[in-house]
Amino acid sequence: MNEMLLFFVGSFVSLFSIVDPFLAVPVFASLTQKYTAKQKTETAKRASLYVFGILIVFFIAGGLILKFFGISLEGLRIAGGLMIIGSAIEMLQKKDRLLPQEQQESEEKDDIAFSPLAMPILSGPGAIAVMIGMTTDARTAFHYVVILLTISLVAFSCYIFLILAHAIAHKMGATMMKSFTRIMGFMLLCIGVQYIVNGVMPLLKIAFNS
Repeated sequence: MNEMLLFFVGSFVSLFSIVDPFLAVPVFASLTQKYTAKQKTETAKRASLYVFGILIVFFIAGGLILKFFGISLEGLRIAGGLMIIGSAIEMLQKKDRLLPQEQQESEEKDDIAFSPLAMPILSGPGAIAVMIGMTTDARTAFHYVVILLTISLVAFSCYIFLILAHAIAHKMGATMMKSFTRIMGFMLLCIGVQYIVNGVMPLLKIAFNS
């Protein structure tokens, strides 16, 4: 039971940290300033459903994708760790998730739920790499159930954060949001390093044993 609880906590923290709906708050608040309350709710709902759908696709087909392209689990962990570290560094340096050109293009769109919200802000390459890694680590049916629960909770948390985006941005202010972003960035950095360690260690054992 303790092992399963640890698996759930580890899975949720890893996926939530890389998806990080909190970082989508200022983007959502900025792009939906002129939206009505109903439009904001509908956009948040669709974006969350898109996140759920994208993660489910790679939950189901992740192993097949690795086999098709001949990618080892160790290679995936190292690549995923590097991507996570890249995202963490952006958070620690407080870089915007959208470039000025992307921001302008998004403001001109009629629907921002899929792009840029769901992809790439929330369920980008880092989240996809984490999802495939979690799936390949699963050993029992219960593991798969836990991963499905994790995906559902993360997608629901995206909906909650987006719904409350304008209130959060107003209440917290720029300084507090920057501080929270750096804390999340440090946690994400640790997760990325651990992913690389998990990928490198089996390769070192093989190298030294051969």
